[in-house]
Amino acid sequence: MNFIMQQLINQKVNSINEHDFLQLAQKQGYTLSHEQATQILKIVHAQKIDVGNKAQIEQIVQRLKRETDPQVATIVEDLFQQYSHLL
Repeated sequence: MNFIMQQLINQKVNSINEHDFLQLAQKQGYTLSHEQATQILKIVHAQKIDVGNKAQIEQIVQRLKRETDPQVATIVEDLFQQYSHLL
């Protein structure tokens, strides 16, 4: 596991704003509304994220499935998985 890369990704995830999140989703081919992005970031920013902690990521995805649309949770899960190879 690349510790430096993990720390950079953690920093980005923990500080990403709505505009940047929407751009990232669009860049990866996903369409989200501003309301969906706000809901996602409210949940993601509720705790400090460690992208190397698979249990924590799964817990966040499950919370997204309960509190938002399951499709939205799938998008976030896909975005996390796309960067997991860097860890």
